[in-house]
Order: sequence, then C-alpha cells, then structure tokens
Amino acid sequence: MRITTIITALVLVTILSCSKEDEWQTVSMTGSYTNTPDVSGGFHSISLPVGGTIQVPKKYKVGGSDNIVGNIDETKSTLEVKTVSINSLTGAFDLTFTIAIFDKNGDKVDYKGTGQSYTNGTGLSWQHFTEGTGKYDGISGWLNTSLVTNPTTGVHTITVLEGQATYIKQ
Repeated sequence: MRITTIITALVLVTILSCSKEDEWQTVSMTGSYTNTPDVSGGFHSISLPVGGTIQVPKKYKVGGSDNIVGNIDETKSTLEVKTVSINSLTGAFDLTFTIAIFDKNGDKVDYKGTGQSYTNGTGLSWQHFTEGTGKYDGISGWLNTSLVTNPTTGVHTITVLEGQATYIKQ
C-alpha cells in the first residue's frame, strides 16, 4: 500500500510538473497597407542636388491589413522615418524607418526597415520584425514590399511582395 501511494504521488508530480510547449508556426506574408502623412510629426528637409529642398514627412499613419494582424488599427499604428538621403548613384531617396502596427485588440508588431523611393513615384522597401507584444510576443521574420505614391496626397500604397513570419500559433 505504501509503495502504491509513493508511485501515485510520483506520477502526479510528474504529470503536474509538465508544461505545454508553445507551438510555433511560420507563414508566408500577404497584405497591403497605406501610409498617410501625419504633418504633426514634422518634416525632414532634404537638399536637392539641382538646388532647392524637398520636405519629407517624419511620421505616417499606417492602415490596411495583412494575414498576420488582420485589420490594422490606424489610430495607433505609425511609421517613423528616421533618416532620408539622396542616393548619388540612383537619384532615389534612401530611407530608414521604424513601424509599429497594432491590431484591433491592442497587440503590437514592431519593424525596422530600409527603402528606396524613386522620382517616378514608386519604390521598394525591406523590413524585419524587431519585437511583438501580446499574441505576437517573440515574432520574427521579414518582408519585402513595393510602393506607389499618390503625388497629390503623398499617401503611399504598399503591397507585400514576399516575406514570412514565425510566431506562436493561437
């Protein structure tokens, strides 16, 4: 009887001490976004090689959706342009930026990226995940995007060309 009690106690301790491993998944990224200039963030003033300057917004509101966060909460989601310079070889604007995207529940994904914006209103960018909160905690991955700029409004329409994200399966 005593051995049965000890064995039962050991089995219970073993079962109760086991923890469930998180199940991770890797998915291909799809989606499209809009980056709308937020003039309250101020502007970078860039000197042009032919003379004069151009003003580039430092901050954008981010909207749209992708297959990771679903519909983006545009009231909280932002892109901040950190640096802008003119590429002497291509004539494009070279940019570095950070992006914070929130879903409808307030969970967040953060990115860092670089991009090139060309004088014809198109561009390319490359981003990688830097962190996440809530259900995106521990997210990793990357994406490449294309952009088209509306010359009247300055709004960028962004399309995911390729990418992948690894995160905990919900």
